[in-house]
Amino acid sequence: MSPRKSEPRPAEGRDELVRLVQLLIAEGQRIAHLFAQRQGIHGTDVEALLRILVADEGRPMTAGRLAAELGLSTGAVTTLIDRLERDGHVRRERDTADRRRVIVRYDRSGLELAGRFFQPLGLHHRTATADFTAAELEVVKRYLAASIDAFSSYREQLTAEPDVGSSDRPEQISGP
Repeated sequence: MSPRKSEPRPAEGRDELVRLVQLLIAEGQRIAHLFAQRQGIHGTDVEALLRILVADEGRPMTAGRLAAELGLSTGAVTTLIDRLERDGHVRRERDTADRRRVIVRYDRSGLELAGRFFQPLGLHHRTATADFTAAELEVVKRYLAASIDAFSSYREQLTAEPDVGSSDRPEQISGP
């Protein structure tokens, strides 16, 4: 009999999955840094572009939300958005429901630029996964969706906790 869904299953292979996800994230960050270098922009700008790209249409990216997600002041994010807008990566739009809010969206030229850079990665990825069956891809999608939920849940937990700074760090033990 297989374990019920609410019960943890044996950990066989899970440690290797965690390691592979860590390697995937690290490789993605390396590629993002190369994109930043080649575009002459800061890593924080790339992080902002990614947040804008994946923003849910039901909850579009505003300057205030971007500031909160990046952990920056609203003034710093305004400067960041000014820079990205000047370079053609993003555009500002007034929210039709609340004219006081400004929504930040990718500009067509920014999408084209990112597309040219990342299109070869998409080709590499499609080649790497070409032999996967539809059933295997469904399992991978289910795993990635569960992983995203776990990451989001942990981020929300961390966000809800008070920032205790260095008080959570283990005490330093000095030698004789």
